Amino acid sequence: MGETNLKKLMIIGATWEQLPLIQTAKSKGYYVVATDSNPEAIGLQYADVTESLDPRDLSKALTIAKKHKVEGVVADECDYSHYAATYVNETLGFPTDGIAAAQFTTNKRWMRERCREHHILQPRFVACRTLEEVEAAAELIGLPVIVKPTDNRGSFGVHKVEKNNDLKAAYLDSLLNAHSREVLVEAFIEGTHLTVDGCMDQNGEHHNLAIASKKVTPGDKPIITEVLYPAAISAESIEHVLKTNSAVIEALQIKKGATHSEYVLDDKGRCFLLETATRGGGVLTSAKIIPEVSNVNISELIIANAMNEKYSVNLSFNKKAAMLTFFIFAPGKVKTIGGLDKANEVPGLLHIQLSIKQGDVLQPMQSGADRHGFAIISAENVDSLEKTRELIFNTIKIQYE
Repeated sequence: MGETNLKKLMIIGATWEQLPLIQTAKSKGYYVVATDSNPEAIGLQYADVTESLDPRDLSKALTIAKKHKVEGVVADECDYSHYAATYVNETLGFPTDGIAAAQFTTNKRWMRERCREHHILQPRFVACRTLEEVEAAAELIGLPVIVKPTDNRGSFGVHKVEKNNDLKAAYLDSLLNAHSREVLVEAFIEGTHLTVDGCMDQNGEHHNLAIASKKVTPGDKPIITEVLYPAAISAESIEHVLKTNSAVIEALQIKKGATHSEYVLDDKGRCFLLETATRGGGVLTSAKIIPEVSNVNISELIIANAMNEKYSVNLSFNKKAAMLTFFIFAPGKVKTIGGLDKANEVPGLLHIQLSIKQGDVLQPMQSGADRHGFAIISAENVDSLEKTRELIFNTIKIQYE
């Protein structure tokens, strides 16, 4: 492909989660250099030029940026991709969210230690490298505990452990999923799981854009099954959580872009930090849900930041309810899948996506990656939202062999 006069933007990650970011960049008139480790990633077909890249290969990411003479690098909804984008921007002197924030938010031990220095309430924790250290930490903290990798995304390698005999298996699985080969043992906090999405405007002010409550499966491998906006908690609790979130963002030195934080609110009204990321929420949260409930387009904001363009954060809370709900079907071999076209016609549906196909053998859930698809819906109130959800779920029909 020949030379272009268009401004060149590199986007790290081209899966369906990054597709809205790529489409937004193209609609703004940028020349898009898109990368992904999967040559079949859907976003690559929308780019002007593509490159193969594992986002953890920082050296290659830097080489690609130099090769194409890009003027900025962005990523969203993925910790690895966002870290790579931040590193390249920092190295080449481009606008950046800041390497300090990327460091603090991609390693949970560093995040915990930093927030402890700033007196942020969080579960008691111990960083461990060996099984003996895990066992000692569990005895110190008291069962049940959460055992998880210090540096992975989603629920990979995350276990709730209630018995000492289960510590070894949890440790080994967490270790398998820990790039640093280090795991965290944390106190298990019983309560309502919450998500807060926000952003920094271009004047350096943080805005809380949305707060949601989550339904999580019981058992040793907690998996999110539903995220409801606004959160099903009191107005007083919402105010407390949002105030806590602003303090966390400041403690972690987040200066630009999107923020995505997770908390637990216990029965005493205490808000415990679980983790924070300097990116938008995954599963199209930043691309579909946040614009719907706050009128802030996260994709436009982070692209504008990277390319030295202006973007005004004009909040407009429309009081709409929204939901991210996941499909979890019964185990078995899929014979047919029906009703998807009809489900797409349901009023209030913003997005629906299945990750299964005919012939797949469905297994019990081991992590969030094993869920069978999801739907994003909005309505004027929660009651209408629940009716829409039920209609969509009843429309999708799975037949088994």
